[in-house]
Order: sequence, then structure tokens, then C-alpha cells
Amino acid sequence: MENEALIPNPTSQQGGLKRDKDVRICLGIVFGLLLVAAVFHILKFVGKVTEEEQKRGPEITIPSMDFTVLNMTETRLSVKWDLLIRIPPKLPGFYVCLEGDFKVFIAYKGVTIATSPIQSYTLKPHWSKLLKVSLIASEEDIDGAIMKNIVEDIKARGEVRFGSELLFPDCRFGTTGKMNYACDEATLRFEPGSQRDATLVENHTKCAYQP
Repeated sequence: MENEALIPNPTSQQGGLKRDKDVRICLGIVFGLLLVAAVFHILKFVGKVTEEEQKRGPEITIPSMDFTVLNMTETRLSVKWDLLIRIPPKLPGFYVCLEGDFKVFIAYKGVTIATSPIQSYTLKPHWSKLLKVSLIASEEDIDGAIMKNIVEDIKARGEVRFGSELLFPDCRFGTTGKMNYACDEATLRFEPGSQRDATLVENHTKCAYQP
């Protein structure tokens, strides 16, 4: 009888193996569900980020802005801006049309004082590009009080600040309008003893899309 007690019960061993197999299956199912949930939340987060980026749009920068006083007296003022606008590689095609027209506006203390002629451009997908544009304004375009303040800035401070705005055609899916970019104010400083030519103080001016 003692020898019989030492012999393993086959039925008991099979039951133990089955329980272990069931536990592994349950753990596998739980792990699979957790993995699916994690992937779902990651995709949802990435989707939100992509949607926000699409609404916001990549920044445009102005790495160069030159300001030239063509004529300045007590009653007359004629000035010129030469801008270099950098289009980032993410913008062409998906946001801004590869071909089209754009305009640039210059403002002094929130008031538009110059508008560029319509400029045509051609872009390549995933390629950045520099666009050149020039604007000219005179006392006929500028309000008398604003003209007086600009002249005072030039003579007394040796620098003047201008804001700018860019208008591009919108090529995002389901849109037919324009992409309006508002740029930070740029400080243009004259060389000591000069009241003719001023250059950008900052490394570049950032322009953000305004939905």
C-alpha cells in the first residue's frame, strides 16, 4: 500500500498542466488587450497633434528686411522695404499651393501703411525657398500723424519698428481661402550718423498663421 501512495496520479498532473495553460492564455489575452489599448491611445494622441499642427501651420520667417529712406523732409517722406521671406519645407503643397500669388503688408503701430503688388511664386514639395519682395510708400500713402512719428523715430531714435503680414493661397484639403500670416514687429536700425539705410536687428522675424 505504501508503494501505491508514492506513484503520481496522472489525472492530477493533467489537471495541473491544464490550469497552467489556462492561466497563460488569460495572461496573453490581458496583455493583448493592454497592447491594443496602448496603441489606440498613442494613435489618438498622434492624431490630435497632427490636427493641431494642421490648424496652426508651420511658421514662416523673414531672415532679412532692409529699410531705405528715399526722400525725407518736414512734409515729404518716401521709403522702401526689401524683404526676404523664407518658406519652410513643410509648407509647400500640403498648406500653401505650389503655384500662386501672394501679398505683403507693412504696418506701423498696427496701421497698414504699405501693400506690395501681387507677387507670383513657384514652390517644390518638401523644399524650402526664399522669396524676395519690395514695397514702396510715400506721404500719399501714409497718414500725416503716422508719417511725423516715423520721421521722429528715424531722426531721434535712429531706429523704427514695423509689423508685417503675409497672405498666401490656402491649399489644405477642403479649403479654398487664404492663409494669413502675422509677423512679429521688426526693429530696423540705422548706422550711426546715417538716416538713409536701416537693417534688421533680430536674426529673423517669425510669422505665425492666423486661423
